[in-house]
Amino acid sequence: MIVPSIDLLGGKVVQLRRGNPDDCAVALDDVHGVAEQFARHGELAIIDLDAALGRGDNTRLIASLCAKHDARVGGGIRDHDRADLLLRCGAKKLIIGTKATPEFLSHYPAERIIVALDSKGGEVVDHGWTQGTGARVLDRAKELSPYCSEFLYTLVDREGLMGGTDLDAVRALVSATDRHVVAAGGITSLQEVVELDRLGASCQLGMAIYTGALSLTDCVMAMLDWSKHDGLLPVVVQDDRHQVVMHAWVDKEALAFTLATGDGHYFSRSRQQHWRKGESSGHTQRVHQVRYDCDRDTLLYRISQTGRSCHIPTQYSCFGDEHFGLHRLEQVLRSRRDDPADAGSYTQRLLSEPGLVEAKIIEEAGELVAADSPREIVWEAADVLFFTLAKLARHGLTLAQVERELYGRHGRRRAPKGPEEGSAP
Repeated sequence: MIVPSIDLLGGKVVQLRRGNPDDCAVALDDVHGVAEQFARHGELAIIDLDAALGRGDNTRLIASLCAKHDARVGGGIRDHDRADLLLRCGAKKLIIGTKATPEFLSHYPAERIIVALDSKGGEVVDHGWTQGTGARVLDRAKELSPYCSEFLYTLVDREGLMGGTDLDAVRALVSATDRHVVAAGGITSLQEVVELDRLGASCQLGMAIYTGALSLTDCVMAMLDWSKHDGLLPVVVQDDRHQVVMHAWVDKEALAFTLATGDGHYFSRSRQQHWRKGESSGHTQRVHQVRYDCDRDTLLYRISQTGRSCHIPTQYSCFGDEHFGLHRLEQVLRSRRDDPADAGSYTQRLLSEPGLVEAKIIEEAGELVAADSPREIVWEAADVLFFTLAKLARHGLTLAQVERELYGRHGRRRAPKGPEEGSAP
């Protein structure tokens, strides 16, 4: 897996040499533009350097990034309040270094934790890479592996210097743990990316991609198995409501176009040529993520669809009609809110008259509490959900925001198990 790194310092994307905030090699203002481009290639690693250095934080910016992209987040997580806050902001996983102790980590599900092993000369360092711990990397990995799903192994001595990484050190850690290893620090060449992948390690890339020494597109291409279908790969296309809308094929050039532009590009086997979705119909696709499966021979495009995916005029998807669920209902409510032709309707009144939707939520919630038959419970629950979505739409909020809140709660702090239950999750 390729993990593009976004290091934040003073609200900018930066790259530091050896982690020194006074030796900044890259500083970019367009944080969201960088994130959008990088996120097509892999899950983001967002590192709050201000928080790591103890001189502020970039929490609001991180929350806005996590609202749009899958991201693992680290930097300055030294108490439970900070960890819980980042999870509620939408962090998929937390990267924890200084507070990576069994006592602290046992409060969280292991699948939501990445332990940072930041190494200088084989010694683990913390507090923004400024303090030695006296612990060796392999010893720390053995101690903390029950409490995490991954290790982020950063070779600080090589960070930002573009001099190559230490493959032997990464190999030793991969051999010593059953947790996934993400390597960082000094990775400069495509050959290193391939070698690390063969070792079973992922690559967290920073300076090399910002300076152009490495192309994220080339890195993704190198991960894939192009040998099975005459240089083509099948693509499953999924919309932002998780409905599969079409299946197509790409060659390397079509995939490169997609990664570079964010527009869905494919290869037609019948016409033996590239095509861009919507170039004639106007029914375009905006590709947010390109991901590959465990065999590296099938791609998944996660997209926002304008219009329909299928060439049949009556079908939204090549597999049939658009699914109706809470996300579709949310769309209907928002369109009714904004449609002048719907002026004066009950739905527009719900979305505009003060107190109306709130009164309905209270009324329907009471009826749901009183319901006792399966049919009544389902009926009243549907009413509560409808009026709750109307409340969200009225305030410009989305179901996706609610889902992120619930996902954050799922990973938040919990009471550690007692001695009789075992200390590890």
